[in-house]
Amino acid sequence: GTQAVEMQPAAAPDAPVEPGVEETQPQMTNGVASPSQASVSDLTDDAPAQSATPVSAPQTPPATASAPADPSAELKIYDTSSQPLDQVLAQVQQDGASIVVGPLLKNNVEALMKSNTPLNVLALNQPETVRSFPNICYFALSPEDEARDAAHHIYDQGKQSPLLLIPRSALGDRVANAFTQEWQKLGGGIVLQQKFGSVAELKMGVNGGAGIALTGSPVAASVPAQPGVTIGGLTIPAPPTDAQITGGGRVDAVYILATPEEIGFIKPMIAMRNGTQSGATLYASSRSAQGTSGPDFRLEMEGLQYSEIPMLAGGNMPLMQQALSAVHNDYSLARMYAMGVDAWTLANHFSQMRQVQGFEINGNTGALTASPDCVINRKLSWLKYQQGEIVPAS
Repeated sequence: GTQAVEMQPAAAPDAPVEPGVEETQPQMTNGVASPSQASVSDLTDDAPAQSATPVSAPQTPPATASAPADPSAELKIYDTSSQPLDQVLAQVQQDGASIVVGPLLKNNVEALMKSNTPLNVLALNQPETVRSFPNICYFALSPEDEARDAAHHIYDQGKQSPLLLIPRSALGDRVANAFTQEWQKLGGGIVLQQKFGSVAELKMGVNGGAGIALTGSPVAASVPAQPGVTIGGLTIPAPPTDAQITGGGRVDAVYILATPEEIGFIKPMIAMRNGTQSGATLYASSRSAQGTSGPDFRLEMEGLQYSEIPMLAGGNMPLMQQALSAVHNDYSLARMYAMGVDAWTLANHFSQMRQVQGFEINGNTGALTASPDCVINRKLSWLKYQQGEIVPAS
């Protein structure tokens, strides 16, 4: 059957403005629609990269689907920037498509949920509030998604008192909430957060010798509600307890959401203030890993663990080389390339993902499983810097 791929000018998951279609016309790459002309920072919240860094490949089998995708499927691309989504879906249905892959923008995913379309849809983003439909799955490559995986990884390593070091921005707040909600689902307690400003501010902190203390304020979602006092109809919330302010224990894990440039200041500032033996393990998202790191950076990052999609962690070397070649070694676009490959595989196994509990695909963006609402969860690979090399973290 025909597989419809809905494309629009790629933008941030909740970008307020869609760029003009002539700037970001999607291109075909080996049967997968790839938004290769898109602004990378818009797509992934990541900075572009210039060159590739070799990774020591972990001893794991290649990341492939458990069954081959249909090589004979016909692919048709629809531009959602030129007409309303409901009109596009009506056209797709009229054309006899068996499944829709897309849309990518969050506002179009929201419109999709209101459309009552009977088509099977693999949406390439996740709305703020997921609603369960028997014919819709949600597949996102987002910083929030990575933060949820980080909560599992850090919890599984036996850590109990995490601190989030996040940018002072909406992105930082979204990541803090996603991490904290997952941490609490796992049975974890209070999560602390500390926000940092611009690169210029970080430079000033380094030059001033201040360093970064491993303290923070609780993420609101992690603090148990305290009864307030009501006076004359006005409720005054109870002041936080000392345990809430400190997290009740010494910070033993720090999760950092930062660009390579930012983390280049942040990690030394943590050591400056706490010494190298602070007892806290440092973790980071793939935002800090852009394939540009030289030997000095890798030595500076000693001991830091970071999450990465399996394809870029050595799990599928042929596809990694193909992807990096196609996107000129831009790691952010390479992740989108891998997402396109996995979207194709998911589309070809849609009914299993939607209906078979525990069904898993060993994908290029992670080990892919579906929640009861068919939100595709990704278990990522974790790497660490060790004596100037990048090696598997476990």
